[in-house]
Amino acid sequence: MSQTNIPKWDERPALAAAAQSPDPGAYVTLFTLDLTMYPGGTIHHFTPSGSGGEPVLFGGIAYVPVEMETEGFEWTATGALPTPRLRIANINRQISALIYQFSDLLGAKVRRLRTFDRYLDGRADADPLAFFPPDLYRIERKSAHTATHVEFELSAAIDQEGAMLPGRQVLRDGCTRRYRHWTGSGWSFDGADCPYSGGLCFTATGKPTVPARDACGKRLADCRLRYPNTTDLLPFGGFPGVSRIRV
Repeated sequence: MSQTNIPKWDERPALAAAAQSPDPGAYVTLFTLDLTMYPGGTIHHFTPSGSGGEPVLFGGIAYVPVEMETEGFEWTATGALPTPRLRIANINRQISALIYQFSDLLGAKVRRLRTFDRYLDGRADADPLAFFPPDLYRIERKSAHTATHVEFELSAAIDQEGAMLPGRQVLRDGCTRRYRHWTGSGWSFDGADCPYSGGLCFTATGKPTVPARDACGKRLADCRLRYPNTTDLLPFGGFPGVSRIRV
């Protein structure tokens, strides 16, 4: 399984249009297993898709083809949250090694992305941000472990004891996203969840600057500076539509 950063979600209008077209392309499912909650744990990327055993490239991330089966991701009208199952081949014992090292992977985060092959890296319509809203789960328990496969039961990320909605503080004028930083030779997105990766740089007060001084002021105006010509929704992490309460 490959190890690198998780992509950020910013569903594009073109993706919705493709989903409704007669020939949107092959459906691709991509999984991320986040073990960073454990000391020494890393992030792994894998997929049941793939051609000839070659990794599936999306957003600069290599998703390693793995023999696996999934079920139970469908949402129903009853209101019950889905409890999916993952069955992963254990022939090479790679998944067993992770299980023994990281306590059966209990509580590990699992993220499922869905897109079409037309948006994969190297394609004419390649777009690393064109994917459907991600599904977020945690490994609830290991339900089977044999020489041929391992099966996990998942629970929705919000279906956890003590989980509350919304899951973060509602701020009207401030963005809570973590911004990229300049290393001296390039951009680092480690720990960042702001999707901006463009070349425009500004100070925290909104003045044009060089990469070494690039800093986001966490305001909606800072998003607009970095996406001056976009017709898509801005990835602002605040809630500008929330009314201000006066006392």
